[in-house]
Amino acid sequence: MAAASAEAQTASPVGQLNDQTQPRTDPAVAAKPADPVRVGPLALWATEMAARGITFDVNIYDFYQANPTMGLRPGEQSNSAYFVLSMTADMQRIAGISGGTINFTQTFFGLVRNLNMAADIGDTTVGYQPPYNPNFARLSLFTYQQKLLDDRLVVEVGRTHPDRYYGLPPCNSINSCFQDMFYFNAGFTSPLYGVWGANVAYKLSPTTYIQAGAFSVNPNTNGLSGYDFGYERLAGAVVMTEIGRKTDFTQEAYPGRVSLTGFYNTADHEDNFKTALGRSKGLFPGDPVLQKSGTSGVVLTASQTVWRADGGREADNPHPASVSVYTGTGYAFDPTIPIRFNSFAGILLQSPDQSRPNDTYGLKANWQRINANYADFLADANFISGGSGAPFSRDKFIFEANAHIDIGAGVILEPVVQYVVNPNSFFNPYTARRPKDGVYGGFTLVVPLGTLLGLAPG
Repeated sequence: MAAASAEAQTASPVGQLNDQTQPRTDPAVAAKPADPVRVGPLALWATEMAARGITFDVNIYDFYQANPTMGLRPGEQSNSAYFVLSMTADMQRIAGISGGTINFTQTFFGLVRNLNMAADIGDTTVGYQPPYNPNFARLSLFTYQQKLLDDRLVVEVGRTHPDRYYGLPPCNSINSCFQDMFYFNAGFTSPLYGVWGANVAYKLSPTTYIQAGAFSVNPNTNGLSGYDFGYERLAGAVVMTEIGRKTDFTQEAYPGRVSLTGFYNTADHEDNFKTALGRSKGLFPGDPVLQKSGTSGVVLTASQTVWRADGGREADNPHPASVSVYTGTGYAFDPTIPIRFNSFAGILLQSPDQSRPNDTYGLKANWQRINANYADFLADANFISGGSGAPFSRDKFIFEANAHIDIGAGVILEPVVQYVVNPNSFFNPYTARRPKDGVYGGFTLVVPLGTLLGLAPG
């Protein structure tokens, strides 16, 4: 999601989102020509502005989801559209500051239906859990970025988000390719809800890097606009570190990527251990909700191409028909938080039709284990709400089919279907209902409006 000057870069540097699997503000996710071409009604004006150092882009992401047979209240639907407007100021052209850029992104929300969908589903992992978007707009990015040492060192500071840099998704579906450990344990806000932060990344080689950063933890930030700084509650900070390696088909016949990410969240969180009376803390009036300070964990993200239809002979083909396998596996060192372990693994068929190089089709399985004390809490919360209080399984499984389909003119459709076994009620624990196994379905529609208008190069 980190925006960068498409005019100045020849490849996506470390410290920027160079993956196509989640909403982003930078359309330059791969190498760009030295003199990019814009086509559209605003192309001439945008090209003139780019020559002066100012570039623009607009992307639209529409998220739809439904739970026909699974969850706490099956048969519900939701929709939310994100209109993501971005601007980048190249400080070399504007002020003679080599390697400096100012990045700005504003998100507007529209076509919002059913803000209660997370509570209808209940589960932590199913589909794309839509952020609670009660406001019309949100500041997503406002940073100063400086490249040094021949662009090997990248420093960025301002209003940003850790998911622009860390544990980038290895799969090709915005709707379902996210790691719960980051959002529920590390304390990430919703993806386009910027927080104060700083990140430093260094390229050890053209394919390997290290990076570290710190980002504010702001509970309940979804109710704010991003500009009302005085109303933002600072609960702590999440400190992130990562080492990784990534290659593509221009570098290796069978490319892959791997990253090891560590996090430590300094904020207090509710301790789910049981009281001596056998009651979960906070369930009844007068029960203390004990707090524990700090939590940590690690996440391994990896993908590897294992087969090519051409056997690697077409070295100049950036999108060969191929198969890759991937995983995202995280472990929490803390037994007092909800999620102890989360691992997904999948297989991806890429560019099976060479006339449609951007199409992919995938299968994925996800296994999540919640901590024992959190499973007890969910059962107790269900009981005092009038439910059976039956034990919740610590283990949940999700089986998924997904696709990434290029409709044309850069418009992408990403459908996903899942079957869930042993869902939990994380987003709605105080209910007499029990979450049901069943089917979830949804899609993401991505429209590169900036490219279609000529604001950004195609």
